[in-house]
Amino acid sequence: MRPSARVAVTAAALAAVTALAGCSPGSADDGAGGTSTTDTSAYTDGSRVPNVDEERDIPELPLARYEFSETDTKRFSQAQARSAQRCMADFGFPDFPLEPALPDSLGTTTGMMVAVAMATSFGELDLDEARRWGYGWEPKPADSQAGKKGRAMTDAEYQVYYNSGGSADRTVNGREVPENGCYGRAFAQLTDGVQDATRMWTYPSKRAEALARTTLKDPDASEALRTWADCVEDKGFTRYAGREEAFRDKAWHRGDDGNTRRTQRERDTAVADIECAREHNTVGVWWAASARAQTSDIDSHRATYEAVRRDKDVVRANSRHMLGN
Repeated sequence: MRPSARVAVTAAALAAVTALAGCSPGSADDGAGGTSTTDTSAYTDGSRVPNVDEERDIPELPLARYEFSETDTKRFSQAQARSAQRCMADFGFPDFPLEPALPDSLGTTTGMMVAVAMATSFGELDLDEARRWGYGWEPKPADSQAGKKGRAMTDAEYQVYYNSGGSADRTVNGREVPENGCYGRAFAQLTDGVQDATRMWTYPSKRAEALARTTLKDPDASEALRTWADCVEDKGFTRYAGREEAFRDKAWHRGDDGNTRRTQRERDTAVADIECAREHNTVGVWWAASARAQTSDIDSHRATYEAVRRDKDVVRANSRHMLGN
């Protein structure tokens, strides 16, 4: 599984993740390409079935137009970090880093939460990775990510950055600390002008989740997954209801870091999973059913989706303004 499908978040930074809960890092840029190399113009509504062997073959789904792209999310984070850094300087912390680590007093693993997801919403497709790591990934040293952030915040900086003490009238260096700290103030600046922030962050993702469940009942998708299950079983492996069930089989014994034991049985199952998906174009058929469901949902709730798009355009404009480009 590709590393980007794994997320590890400390409890102290959970607010940052919650704020972007509605983002879809894997979606392509609006009108500007993305990760897919497939020409989707003829079948973005699911009227045609693409042939999918690798992740790059998966076309962009219709709801991607109403989600933040990976570039949008990156620019949002950069703008928020710069604004928060300037705010911290105003409070007497001129060398505050753009990407601060937690204070040493909080420890490095306190409240660790690990979420593990498939590389795509349609399952794994990297056969080489499956042969090597099954449904897990190459083990990394525990400190391999340590150098990616700036220095650790001091306790005093942490209190201003998040206003962690919760005091509404706290002052530092004669200045009143924002209600949600410098981090929260930067977030508020980026969402200034948004009509409905909750709807903007959550509506597309919640609809996508609901539609994903509906799609599993689509006759074509159901038949494709049954054929895939038959194929995996015929190869001598467990019969699964779907590809995510294979990915999350408790037999793989995921550890606290989310990684599996990568046994021979696990790796062979992961290989069979992908080989069967390729042989029967499971993902292509499943994708087309998803596209049809999403297209119908957009048609039925056009006004809401367009309101979400307008609010996200406001955030994009705010990001450009704060970044100066």
